[in-house]
Amino acid sequence: MSVIEYHNLKYKVSQGINWGTEGRQLLYICKPFLPNGCENNIQDVLSFLDKLEEEKHVAIDSLEVLKDLLEGIEKWNLLEMVKKFESKRKEYKTLLEQCGRELDERSQLEQLISICEGKISHDRQGHITDIWTLFMELEKENSLGIKRLEILKTMAIKMKKPYLLQHVEMFENKREQEEDAERERRRSQVQTAAVLASARYAGGRLMGSKTDNLSLCYDLTYYQTCVYVIPYIRQYL
Repeated sequence: MSVIEYHNLKYKVSQGINWGTEGRQLLYICKPFLPNGCENNIQDVLSFLDKLEEEKHVAIDSLEVLKDLLEGIEKWNLLEMVKKFESKRKEYKTLLEQCGRELDERSQLEQLISICEGKISHDRQGHITDIWTLFMELEKENSLGIKRLEILKTMAIKMKKPYLLQHVEMFENKREQEEDAERERRRSQVQTAAVLASARYAGGRLMGSKTDNLSLCYDLTYYQTCVYVIPYIRQYL
């Protein structure tokens, strides 16, 4: 997973926690990881996570503290989301390790750098000492990531590594299939929610004539369906 996706993960986690009611618990749980007095500068969950990252307790490849934290406050849905990110990130890192082993020949480094011409700034090329630092620079420039594998395929072709090319393409196809399956699952959930909401509204209209309060209640359900559910249906259909 890319750095952008990692920051998006942090943002989604922050949106799933109420700082007003759970902030004190978060600060207390993570007290050993935070410098004294820093709580005065932490205003919300996102700044709290940024502080943990600043203190090197949370990072894109180091999410154990975050998982422990979410487990501690019983945010199981957020914990599952972090685990999924972590799993995909590990798969991507394993792919990079396999590619690195295939391409890690010092005599070929200059040729590999030339293949990446235009994707890495010239002033950063002097920092590249092996295939691993090359990968790091490509990631920093957002030219390499779990959804940006073209450069790996180009390397495999230019360096005449057909097995490596096949391996990258298999990884890419697997990721796309998983994303399609996830979109289908979410679409199914949204459609089910829409059907249930519509059924409640229809039932409410039949019974709503008994009291104005009931009618108002089910009118609100209908409003929520229109505002929240239908836009999701349009997004996934």
